[in-house]
Amino acid sequence: MTFPTTAKTALSLLPLVLLAAASLSGAAPATPTTATPTTATTAKTIRIEMSEMKFAPMNLTLRAGQPVVIQLSNAGVAPHEFQAYGKPGAAPKGEAAWDAYMEKHTIWLPSRDTRLTVNGKAVKGRFIEVQLKPGEKATLSFTPTQAGAFEMACDYPGHYESGMKGPLTVR
Repeated sequence: MTFPTTAKTALSLLPLVLLAAASLSGAAPATPTTATPTTATTAKTIRIEMSEMKFAPMNLTLRAGQPVVIQLSNAGVAPHEFQAYGKPGAAPKGEAAWDAYMEKHTIWLPSRDTRLTVNGKAVKGRFIEVQLKPGEKATLSFTPTQAGAFEMACDYPGHYESGMKGPLTVR
């Protein structure tokens, strides 16, 4: 496109005119800034090893609004699972009642960024526990939305009763 000489001159002077107008108005010229991630948005990574009737570590502390990446591994000889939920006043009776409770109280379900991979493969859909066979690994990421006292546990028969549970606090 060809502009007449007067239009070219006017276009070349435009940046100077705008700068002069800004300085006459008292406004400071805009300076680019770089956003620095805050602690609230930087993901916290936690490694949890599951083995016979224990988690290592046995308790967790998270922060509401801060993304978390939980790297799980089953170093035991039996299958284990990782559950995290608001602890009920009285435990629901039976597996169906427990699953219904977990559908409402699993800590990662309200999070909009929940992701799970088991042995590098993405798990689709909703889930209320992370089940791992011996030697398997998983990565669970989510952002806790609510502060409070929760519990993490393995609910395989006899595991919870043998002490495979611990406190999970969200501040």
